[in-house]
Amino acid sequence: MKKSLLFMLLLFSFHGYANTYYSLGTDKEVLGAGFEESLTMPLDNCLDGDWVYQGGSQGQLSYQGGYESDTMINTIAGSVKGGVNLVIFGGSVKFSMRRKVTKNSSSAASVIELNYNKGSYNFENRKTKDEVTNLLATDPVAARNKCGDSFIHNVQLGSNLYVTAKIHFNSRSEYEWYQTKIKVKFLFFSKTFTKTKEFYDATKNAVYSIQVNTDGGMTPKLAQLTQGGTTKYCKTDNMDACIDYAESIFNYLLDGGDYTTDLTDDYLKPIKFDTASYEKSGHYDLAYAGASSYSQRYRELSERLRVYQDFVNDEIENINAFLAVAETDEQKAPLITRLAEREQQKISLSDAGDYCYTLPGTSLCEQRIEAAIATVN
Repeated sequence: MKKSLLFMLLLFSFHGYANTYYSLGTDKEVLGAGFEESLTMPLDNCLDGDWVYQGGSQGQLSYQGGYESDTMINTIAGSVKGGVNLVIFGGSVKFSMRRKVTKNSSSAASVIELNYNKGSYNFENRKTKDEVTNLLATDPVAARNKCGDSFIHNVQLGSNLYVTAKIHFNSRSEYEWYQTKIKVKFLFFSKTFTKTKEFYDATKNAVYSIQVNTDGGMTPKLAQLTQGGTTKYCKTDNMDACIDYAESIFNYLLDGGDYTTDLTDDYLKPIKFDTASYEKSGHYDLAYAGASSYSQRYRELSERLRVYQDFVNDEIENINAFLAVAETDEQKAPLITRLAEREQQKISLSDAGDYCYTLPGTSLCEQRIEAAIATVN
């Protein structure tokens, strides 16, 4: 009884000081990696240890109307004061996906969300790596900068799948007009859906889409149905093809389909991770190595960069929607030109983030980010 009580107290204590982060899939977001909490930045792995599977699985189906990108992340990882739990820089693919899933600056969205948590791995039987012990003896500040003040203790495996219905608008003013006039926000329509005059007037210049985005969970059958995640676009005066597309997807995912059977471990990915401080987990050599010399400016630069990444990603999604339904070369030409410009800007911003992810120094990082931002118009 005493042993059980002690274990429960230790477990409660451990989870009491853990922070949870939404995984962006960067190469350092791995079990055992060092972590700097003040920057929300994964660093080098300074510990040896064992991966211990914790078991447990849970599935959930939910509908989200007017889903926002920060809300999506907070639903998975929990909220943090002043923002969301994300590592700084890097992970541009998963970072941009959250805008495709949710409404953004020029689109309304409804989301059907399927979450599956397979279980998690803890990092146990830990000890400081020999080379890190040697570094602590000769240059403790360097060890502190290498290892951070915490480490990734738990990684949750699973899948998050989103089927999103969107209406894309030509301009912000048209989007705001729609938000004001249309009360029905559920955008998964049937072929018997009757468009009111208000709906027609508000969406006559818009584009309707159905898209599937996955963070894990792209089974071969789902890849076949979606051609790897293809978005289906329709003009709002004829949405039948999009409605058929959504129906084929839901027949597989729900309604007695085989998705839950097909979703094996091969298609799962890290969804989120927990960090634990060296001090409270008993690694006092690393805990008291000294103060970090990393500047908080890195975090400010990451936030500035991501504002522009969101803007460019929203623009690309919107251009693709209107390009997909354009019928003449005259309609397509300016969209193709704009898309090429935005795609190049996206690459420049992503490259700047990848560069800063290496922590080259705040001055060099800022120069690279500002150069990338200068290309955005």
